[in-house]
Amino acid sequence: MRVGFTAIRRDSGVELELSEPKNNKETALVTLAQLPNHCALLMGRLYYQDELLASLKPHLSSQRLHECSSNAATLALEIYRQFGANSLERLEGDFALVVWDVQKAQLIGMRDPMGGYSLFWTVQGDTVAFSTSMRRLLDLLPQRSLSLEYLADFLIMSGQRNEGATEICAYNGIHRVLPGTIVSAHLNTCQVERRRYWDWQQKFTLPDSSDLPEVAQQYADVLRSAVRERLHGRTLAHLSGGMDSTSVALLARDEIGTSRGSLPLHTLSLVYEELPVLVRETPYIESVLEKETEIVAHRLIADKLLDFDSFIDTPPHDEPYAGLWRWAMDCATVEVASQVGAVTLLTGIGSDEIHDLHPYYLSDLLRQGRFLKAWQETVKWARAQNSNPWGIIQPFGIEPLVTAWLPFQPRSNKTQLNAQNDWSIPPWIRQDFAQRYALQSRTKENARNTYRLCEQVGLSITLNAIDSRPGDVLRWAVAATLGIAIAHPFLDSRVLALGLGIQKRIPPQPGRMKPILGEAMRDLLPRQITQRKRKGHFNEVYYLGLTKNLQLLEEMLKISPIDELGIFDQNILIQALHEASLGVANARQLQRLDLSLCLIKWLSMQEEWLQRKESANATFLINRARE
Repeated sequence: MRVGFTAIRRDSGVELELSEPKNNKETALVTLAQLPNHCALLMGRLYYQDELLASLKPHLSSQRLHECSSNAATLALEIYRQFGANSLERLEGDFALVVWDVQKAQLIGMRDPMGGYSLFWTVQGDTVAFSTSMRRLLDLLPQRSLSLEYLADFLIMSGQRNEGATEICAYNGIHRVLPGTIVSAHLNTCQVERRRYWDWQQKFTLPDSSDLPEVAQQYADVLRSAVRERLHGRTLAHLSGGMDSTSVALLARDEIGTSRGSLPLHTLSLVYEELPVLVRETPYIESVLEKETEIVAHRLIADKLLDFDSFIDTPPHDEPYAGLWRWAMDCATVEVASQVGAVTLLTGIGSDEIHDLHPYYLSDLLRQGRFLKAWQETVKWARAQNSNPWGIIQPFGIEPLVTAWLPFQPRSNKTQLNAQNDWSIPPWIRQDFAQRYALQSRTKENARNTYRLCEQVGLSITLNAIDSRPGDVLRWAVAATLGIAIAHPFLDSRVLALGLGIQKRIPPQPGRMKPILGEAMRDLLPRQITQRKRKGHFNEVYYLGLTKNLQLLEEMLKISPIDELGIFDQNILIQALHEASLGVANARQLQRLDLSLCLIKWLSMQEEWLQRKESANATFLINRARE
């Protein structure tokens, strides 16, 4: 079994299986807590533990409190025992948790709101099981069959999701515990109840002021706390020279510097020597590192880390992964973290959702009939960006207003890659499959979820982006195996809640990139970074990788079992692949092609993956006699 745990209810009791990384004593990535009538399994880490320990202090001995402070599963179990199942909602972190209550004959599974680690469940007759590994649960099924409903959703998703948006999984009979959800299985009746305890629309934290410096200071304090909570053991922070990762790295440096005797912060920067666009990022990196004495800096020459390289030697993963095409770069980062002995890897992921804002309030103005005001705001943004006003009002004003309601273009047999968008049904998907699984209706629903989750279009887009983040595949499929916990401070629930509140109160302004974050980090970041006008892009890495791996991808299409499922027209797909390698469309328009390739690669790995036998480091049986 890969790193994680499984809990299986059998006739004789509940069987617990643990698979720990070799350095689990140091990283505490998988923890177990056992008492006569209860046990808990936890994968990941809990944050803000001091607040939980303070609430437990009147109820526990000093020795038990110490055990709670050093074992996340013990802490979660005591919160459950002392305050009940609803109290589990108080847990904050990146984790998957299962609690076994012998007296109630209940197995309870839950995930944090951002779904840091996967957790699946199944009921087969009298057998109930939870596991962080889908592969382990497939052994319990009488037969294995792919869910074409899941595959249909995957192929037409808008943007990049890390995991499916519903309980439906890639295989029939397996369900996922959704992020921010508690699933309770009553073992005497095999009945399962779900309770969603987290709703981002109810979690906004409005800032204490509308004054930019005051709001920025409040945000800086919350972000600093999020970074502090994630520092565990030797830490490596990604430092790209952008505002996001650099902020996290320097906050971590300062926090580590205040702890006497702590290990120094390591940083990793991907640097480019040949690619003309990305080579421009190096001066931003050096503006941070040139005078640094408290950071151990690592630089990785990344010109050869191209997109689609990961299709050569792909790590096994439970379900199709929409970001597989860029995994080579991600895996290289984790490998460096392992080489330096890090057990924590910090990133700047999640900042864009809150801070990289566009003038979608133009759509709100148009919907309200305030056409003159909308045009005046459009002109203001166009002047700041030195662009045509129609290039502003079309994507940010008109498109959100009409996309969810106008009829979608019918599927065409012509490739037309430069006409593809987030709502297209690509021509290489067979007509009968598209009709049978109502792909057009699914795309309309995706559009409504993007633009109509709430009254403000900008907030709706942010909420949809946050909903797409759960399920960090790199975290559990690659890093956990090496005993490394990947942590994203910008995705901390408190940071996101305040960020959403700031968005609700303060509209975006033209002319300055990420003004709230820039002001919050003004005294920390080099001016060269806070004043930059735009970020670098990775189009070079994408198109060079696509061209380099063209033959490999074509061979994969020819030998993969895609014809058996009746989803793709192989000839049209190969034609689209060749056209894409010529740069006939921008990278975003090729999203549907990327999704198809990622799915086909996953399908081509299934026969070998299903034959793998997973074994646990330790197995425990808790007998039903204790009930």
